[in-house]
Amino acid sequence: MQSVDELAKTITALSRSEQEALIDKVAQLNFQNGLADLSDRYRARLSRQGKLDIPAEEVWEELRRIRDEVAERACPD
Repeated sequence: MQSVDELAKTITALSRSEQEALIDKVAQLNFQNGLADLSDRYRARLSRQGKLDIPAEEVWEELRRIRDEVAERACPD
């Protein structure tokens, strides 16, 4: 693997449009890696709570219940 200095030299040798494309690609990869990390942490939490394998409909029901509860608190009748 190249050192940081070697990578920097390689990048500065690229054209402006290639550098911009590289920056966009790095941002995209960082975003994807962040989502994967978040997903892994969330799955681990659900597993610890024993909720990893519950059916999707139960999850939706719980989300609806939470939404209704929040709406009731925010806008009581």
